[in-house]
Amino acid sequence: MNNLNMGFQGKNAVVTGGTGAIGSIVVQHFFEAGANLALPVHTQRHLSSITERLVGFRLHAAVTDLAAEEDVAKFVDQVKSKFGGIDYLVNIAGGYAGGKLIEDVSMDEWKSMMSTNLRSAFLMCRACLKPMRSQNFGRIVNIAAMPALTSGMKKGAYAISKRGVIALTETIADEVKGSGITANAIAPSIVLTEANKQSMPTADFKKWVTPEEIARLIMYLCSEDARSISGNTIKIYGGV
Repeated sequence: MNNLNMGFQGKNAVVTGGTGAIGSIVVQHFFEAGANLALPVHTQRHLSSITERLVGFRLHAAVTDLAAEEDVAKFVDQVKSKFGGIDYLVNIAGGYAGGKLIEDVSMDEWKSMMSTNLRSAFLMCRACLKPMRSQNFGRIVNIAAMPALTSGMKKGAYAISKRGVIALTETIADEVKGSGITANAIAPSIVLTEANKQSMPTADFKKWVTPEEIARLIMYLCSEDARSISGNTIKIYGGV
């Protein structure tokens, strides 16, 4: 690990989507840097997986519905009780649905995208901001997506939900100026994951962004070196 990990020792990081392709690498970076990890997970299977991989007092993990206000509040209360505060919030959890024109998007698909991508980020940000304010320090990193900035056909509900994540991030950044808290978003293009490779087998994978690249950018934005960076949406498009 390099000097970006200096300063994380004993700090408390909440990472949503911590069992996924990007999240698992971010979690490993924080853990190896000495941070305490708080991971809301989707199912009991994910809970078992993460507790087997990261053993010890420095981990709090619980099955949590990120779109449920009560679940999020309970999880954050548990984190504060165990670790005493929250220093970093990284919102990686989300989902994708596409392939339809706007007039063909069902309400179920629309609600799913808004809930999975935007509502979950809002609830976690809202819950973590108060403990961050009380300690005059915090870093929030939300994952947006390239379609939120470039639009394009047949990605409407997804793109709009991710553009909402950007607006949420910018609003928070304005509201926390001078508080020691920063808020930024990252907008990746296609990420080099096994699932994406299987769904697009003829694509040029060399142009895709790796989870490691995204994880390193997240760690930088959470570091002391990035204390003056806030309110930005950082494009990480690779060779696309």
